[in-house]
Amino acid sequence: MRRMDLPATRRTRWNLTILLTMYCGYMAFMLCRNTLIAASPAMIADPALGLDKETYGQIMSWHSAGAIAGKIVTGLGADVIGGRLMFLSALAFTAASNIAFGLVSTVTWFKLFNFAGQCGKAGGWPSMAKLIGHWYSPDEHGRVWSIISTSSRVGTMTALFLVGSLLVIASWRVAFFLTAGITLLVVMAGYFLLKERPHDVGLTPLTEDTVESHTHPLDGTTLGQACLAFVGSARVWLVCAGIGCLTVLVDFLTFLPLYLFETLGIPEAQASIYSTSFLAGMFVALIIAGIFYDRFTKSQLVSVLGSQLVFGTSCILLLIMFPRVELAEAIRTPAVVGTLFAFGLTIATAYYIPMSIFSVAFGGPHSGFLIALIDIFGYATALLFTYFGGTIAQDYGWTTFLSVLLTIAVLATLTMTAFLYLDARAEKQSD
Repeated sequence: MRRMDLPATRRTRWNLTILLTMYCGYMAFMLCRNTLIAASPAMIADPALGLDKETYGQIMSWHSAGAIAGKIVTGLGADVIGGRLMFLSALAFTAASNIAFGLVSTVTWFKLFNFAGQCGKAGGWPSMAKLIGHWYSPDEHGRVWSIISTSSRVGTMTALFLVGSLLVIASWRVAFFLTAGITLLVVMAGYFLLKERPHDVGLTPLTEDTVESHTHPLDGTTLGQACLAFVGSARVWLVCAGIGCLTVLVDFLTFLPLYLFETLGIPEAQASIYSTSFLAGMFVALIIAGIFYDRFTKSQLVSVLGSQLVFGTSCILLLIMFPRVELAEAIRTPAVVGTLFAFGLTIATAYYIPMSIFSVAFGGPHSGFLIALIDIFGYATALLFTYFGGTIAQDYGWTTFLSVLLTIAVLATLTMTAFLYLDARAEKQSD
């Protein structure tokens, strides 16, 4: 009996190992990605650099441009060379870019190495789409993607806490070197622990109940044929538009330390730490999604996620109203922090989970490219927002900035709800 149980035990152990390795790897991606955001108040305060909100926004626009370029390369690469090799290569490249960023001092070089770092970081999600498709059955995808998505928030929170604390005793350059060093350690561990497919460790492929045993409509198709299928799908267009808007909402974090610093007068280091309230809300949302998401039908998800997005939009309204309402200092800061927590709580699930599950299911053998394609729409929208967002905040103030964000939140609610509705209808028609 024990011998019969052994393969199942080994599979469970390897499933957990792969999940943990991807989790730590994506945490490292986010640690590097958010070093600049966490260090932004200190960099702007550094007189040797001559930065302000406008130049910072321009530097961050190259962040999004790098992500777009990286998604094209890594999305195709993950489908061709496999998730494991792409994941580890992208991690190493991201760490190297962070080291280079910490060595330079001009806006031009900051843009270049921020671009390069985001090219590397872009490989994380397409690589994991391939690995999750190989290692986990479809009825586990909601839970797995929820768990993996928390690594994004944990990595970002760690960056804000770590860098915010480090800035008290060290320069912003040290922060870039430290996060890069941690990432390189993760690469070394991943080399031994991350495997492409179950048969690489002597396990059988997924059983007949899972996606690998079924023929997929895109099996045997070329990339061009797959692209035609994607272009002809209303769901692909809607999820691209929805993720584009939601990426802007999530990238509010890019300006959040500056917003807290200038609106509430919170010191530079503490502004980065307080920003984690937004991330904490996202983290809690993803923990809840990991428990409950797979229990909802797609029809139920239309109402659940649509309602969450409506509530998230109302959080931006509250942020706009705070400067117009007279509140005691002892109340205002906790109120803003609580609103940011609620904002993260209500947008995280819609941002991470539906698109990831849809890409694996609809993209099949081209899932790496599809998830990259959707992300490209997100980063393209974020590029425009970060480029002009700094100028808007600089010239017109934070109220105007938040009003633009409110409009985008309304569009995110409409497009994602429409996508969820069509996805639920497609499932009913296929039954």
